[in-house]
Amino acid sequence: MKFVIPSYQRSEILQAKTLAYLNVMGVDMSDVYVFIREDDKEYDMYSVIPDINLLAIDIKGIGETHNYITHHFNENDFIIEIDDDLDYLVDNNREMLPCFLTLCQEMKSKMEEEGCSYGGTYSVANPMFMSKCDQYTTDLRYCLGCLRFRFIRKEIKVETNFAEDMENCILHYIRDGKILKNNWVAPMTKNYADGGCNGDGRNVDSELKDKQFLADKYPMYCRLFFRKNGHPDCRIRHYKSNPPPKNKSPVNMS
Repeated sequence: MKFVIPSYQRSEILQAKTLAYLNVMGVDMSDVYVFIREDDKEYDMYSVIPDINLLAIDIKGIGETHNYITHHFNENDFIIEIDDDLDYLVDNNREMLPCFLTLCQEMKSKMEEEGCSYGGTYSVANPMFMSKCDQYTTDLRYCLGCLRFRFIRKEIKVETNFAEDMENCILHYIRDGKILKNNWVAPMTKNYADGGCNGDGRNVDSELKDKQFLADKYPMYCRLFFRKNGHPDCRIRHYKSNPPPKNKSPVNMS
């Protein structure tokens, strides 16, 4: 298994959170691959992190970075992609997961058994919601991009940056007719922290553009809507009917 972490302007957070967690969980740092941009202002700070495989690439945008990761590894390789600000994982009782490596092996085995190329976890550590779900589901459901499991499929290429987690779910579902979601596990992390996509152009307008793109291109799998705060979002599932009229933003996005 290979543990893959795209990172941008978060060298200290990466070491204090994700790498520290993986180390405590017994992950061999020689199996960790950190992808950064060649022009990252924190390049020197990344370069002194011991033992990991550091790959500096001339690629911009998290979507294109995931495409590069697909290109870099071999077809059928099993990789675990992790955000650079992951704190830890919890179960459906909101207790810290005791063994991350066991989870990874179980997901790999279950994905092979089900014929899934892509797997993920629950989005929010809410025991009530998590426990109402079956442990594993294979229909099209959103999996938080913070932690994802996938077998490399060279033909899968995303076109978005700020909705690539949703797009990955959709594309792998279209390929296999299923994705594997473990509803009894959720990552603890701080969404929209400094650096990462926020340092690379993520805002309301850029998210709207990418999510509208998905809703237009995959109307049977994605519907755009707007949250009460005006932020665009998507519901992804395999819809059986034609999409409703396009949802209009309640705020001025210009």
